[in-house]
Amino acid sequence: MGVELTLASITTDDFDARYPRLFADLTRLGHAMGAGHEAEDMAQEVLLEGRQHLGQLREAQHLQAWLRRMMVRACWRRQRQRRPNSLDATAAYVPLDRSDVLDLATAVAQLPPRERLAIALVYGLGYSQLEAATAMGISRGGLASSLFKARIKLAREVEVEAR
Repeated sequence: MGVELTLASITTDDFDARYPRLFADLTRLGHAMGAGHEAEDMAQEVLLEGRQHLGQLREAQHLQAWLRRMMVRACWRRQRQRRPNSLDATAAYVPLDRSDVLDLATAVAQLPPRERLAIALVYGLGYSQLEAATAMGISRGGLASSLFKARIKLAREVEVEAR
C-alpha cells in the first residue's frame, strides 16, 4: 500500500515519511548560510510551513528545491534582522599567526552574501549548479557569474597570502 505521487500533488503522509532526510538537508543548508545554532530550528519552521502549504507545490518532484528556496529566504530574513555588529563565533576562524596559514574560511566569509552562498552550496554542500540556482532563486547563469566572481576574489586572496 504505497503512497502514489502525482505530478500535481504530494500527500502529507509522503511528506512526513521524507521528513528526516529533508530536515537533515535543510539543516546543512542553514549551517552553510551561517545560521549556526539556529539552523535546526529554522529547518523545522520551514518544514512546518511547507507541510501546511503543500497545496501550493505545483510538482511533487520539486519538493526539495521548493523547501530549499524557503530555507534560503528564511536565512536571509534572519541575517537582516540580526544586529550588524553581532558575530557568530562559529562563522569564521581567524588564526593567530596568519603568516603560516592560508585562511580560506575567512576569505570566503568576506565575500558578498550572494557569492558566499553560491560557494557554500556548490563547493561546500555539493549542490549542482542548477540546484543551487533554484535554492537561491536566481538563474543558472546568475549562479555561474557569482561563482566566477567569487573564484576571482579568492584567487586574489591566495595570491596575496602567497607573497
